[in-house]
Amino acid sequence: MGLFSSWKPDSSTLETKMIDFNDCPVNKRAYGGLSGAKIGIVYQGADYLVKFPRNEKEKGLKNVRLSYSNSPVCEYIGSHIYEMLGIPVHQTLLGTRLGKTVVACKDFRNRGDELQEFRELKTTFEPHFVDSEGNATDGQGMDIDEVIQTIHEHPRLKDKPEVNERFWNMFVVDAYIGNTDRNNGNWGLILRYDQSEELAPVYDNGACLNSKWDEEKMQKYLDDPALMMAQAYKGIICIYTQGEKKKRINPYQYMEKTKNPDCLAAIKQIVPKLQEQQANILSFIKNIPCLTDTQRKFYDTLLNTRLKMGLLPIYEKHFCDSISHRR
Repeated sequence: MGLFSSWKPDSSTLETKMIDFNDCPVNKRAYGGLSGAKIGIVYQGADYLVKFPRNEKEKGLKNVRLSYSNSPVCEYIGSHIYEMLGIPVHQTLLGTRLGKTVVACKDFRNRGDELQEFRELKTTFEPHFVDSEGNATDGQGMDIDEVIQTIHEHPRLKDKPEVNERFWNMFVVDAYIGNTDRNNGNWGLILRYDQSEELAPVYDNGACLNSKWDEEKMQKYLDDPALMMAQAYKGIICIYTQGEKKKRINPYQYMEKTKNPDCLAAIKQIVPKLQEQQANILSFIKNIPCLTDTQRKFYDTLLNTRLKMGLLPIYEKHFCDSISHRR
């Protein structure tokens, strides 16, 4: 498929350098979203969106011990995993600004370009799209059958096979990194200044790898294999729902039971790539300087469990391929 490119590591791609963004001037570009404080800057002549960690205690939630989320470093890791798999993704840099660990995401829009999110596309054509229950959609619904129907019937999407492929690629990779927030505002098309349009690179990957967990909770799961398996794949849920009760689905159970040829194609394509790149992914995480030993071990164990105990058995079930892996 055309969305993939070959990726081979070199010493620089597996090492992270923390960049000091304090002297970078602020640009005049505005960025939406609800994932915390953010600001546009200019770094080495290019526009970047800098995302700060969310202050978790400000939200007044009970049992929250982590003052600031790990979302910047999780955005950085999740985005680089997409890159290692050869899937187009926004460029991310890790660094500091105002005393906080931040992630800088390179703006993939040229001046005059417009990012059109999937939720906007769902509501911007006539006649209005009707969801799986016969109701006019408001663009926010996360029913997976409605998403599939939109991709196949929307006048601007149905003739773009890369959109369908991208959705299922993200579904599989997000299951691997544990991204629980691939909502309708976190992917879409770029409408260029000349009115041409193309699929936007993958972006907004910060809600992965348990970004709100502190080290004490990570260690608790490291010490209990049953809890780790539940968190890795047995009990995980994604943002998509299915059925009349709109119950959020377990992506691993969905992939195990699916007969959808597009989902199967993504599994067949991505799981072998994950197996090929797993050592590079874990080496990359190991060399991120701002992580603690507990965080490194947690991410290593979580991703290994998801691949070996979750995705590889699913791959074997559907394709009867002889892949050697340890149970």
